[in-house]
Amino acid sequence: MCKFAEVTLTVVLVAATAGLAAGAGRGEKVPKPQTDLQAYQARGLGEHFPNVVVINQDKKKLHFYDDLIKGKLVVIQFMFTNCERFCPMVTPNLVKVQEELQKRAPGEVSLVSITVDPQHDTPDALKAYAQKFHIQQGWQFLTGRKSDIDGLRRELGLYYPEDKQFEHMNMITIGKEPTGQWLSMRALNKPDVIAYTVLQLTSHSTRAVVKPSSAAHVPLVAGK
Repeated sequence: MCKFAEVTLTVVLVAATAGLAAGAGRGEKVPKPQTDLQAYQARGLGEHFPNVVVINQDKKKLHFYDDLIKGKLVVIQFMFTNCERFCPMVTPNLVKVQEELQKRAPGEVSLVSITVDPQHDTPDALKAYAQKFHIQQGWQFLTGRKSDIDGLRRELGLYYPEDKQFEHMNMITIGKEPTGQWLSMRALNKPDVIAYTVLQLTSHSTRAVVKPSSAAHVPLVAGK
């Protein structure tokens, strides 16, 4: 982890050349990066992120990309309800982050928590977990097929099958799909550090938030 005097945002262009080429073969118009970089990035993300079916805590079926990522600013966390190490600390920390974001940018940021133990974490289990931490509207807890969830973890760079203690869940992924801005950072950073980072991706000023002295983040380059 590197320390930065000021949190910076890293814009990454997803490596989706094969997907773009396939789209061109179907006769679809592919934006030119020289003239419309933002549209090109957004299309690349659409090709990159799996659009698998997931189920939220209210038993509603959703498509991961179309319903949860496309056109949104998101904070993504991997967790499981019977975790005894990180989740009991990370979730309350993110509750404070959500409270701050709702004050500064109401309705602009979605939180997404995805279980890595879908066999145990049914929608009912996720709902009970969300109620335990008094989760507010705008935060989805998701389960689904294990193979699909493992695929999501791979695409987000958070899949370590050798790690039996799931230590990678100490990370969150922050992304703004319309502009292709993605980064990851420690989930146990101070809530004001995380909120400040997220707010830099909104249209709202961060002046009202105490500027963190430092924060650690890892740029996330999505790729296959």
